[in-house]
Amino acid sequence: MKKIVLVSLMLLIACSNQDNEPMITKEDPEQPIDELLDQEAVQETSQETENPEVEFVLKDEIITLNTENITILGAYLNTVNNRNRAISNMKLDKLELDRLYLLSFNCSSSTCSYLLLDRNEPNRSFLVDDLINLKDVILSPDQSKLLFIINESQTDSWKVFNIEEWATVQFEPSPPEKISIQTANWHDEESFTIEYQQLPDNTAQEMIIKEQQEQLHN
Repeated sequence: MKKIVLVSLMLLIACSNQDNEPMITKEDPEQPIDELLDQEAVQETSQETENPEVEFVLKDEIITLNTENITILGAYLNTVNNRNRAISNMKLDKLELDRLYLLSFNCSSSTCSYLLLDRNEPNRSFLVDDLINLKDVILSPDQSKLLFIINESQTDSWKVFNIEEWATVQFEPSPPEKISIQTANWHDEESFTIEYQQLPDNTAQEMIIKEQQEQLHN
């Protein structure tokens, strides 16, 4: 049921973030970060009320998310029975491109939902996928795209995201069925190579993936 709710809200994310309040705020910790890490790494700003702000203590910064401006995250928290537990199970990672963060939430023993967040204006978020295992996130050489390596239903695939356009872009050919991706490496912003094993016989193969030409000419 949670997955249905999350998927149905995917199209609302970009247009529903409020512009008058920041989605993400960043601050330097007032006390040594090592001391903060010994405390709860993820906590609600207030325990007495359902404050829309959720705070994450990272290695060298404190990040506060305003769930009122992150539609899908707010909707998820409104569906859970135990809000505090749901928040404590979340994880926020800072990506290689400094302004981008990846939030994992709605986690089970082997899968999570993943939300890409942009700290810069305008406030933006993007649901990478729902209830999957995200194996890797690889930034392209010119820092314009992200390559997501995804495992779902015992097979791997990929998704390419254009950061400037804030939308996925199509690369070809499509992923073969029943594969396990071992490595993935960008050549340039328009192509990358994957090394994979074809299941179930684990035959090692390699494939070059390129951005669809009709998109390049648009």
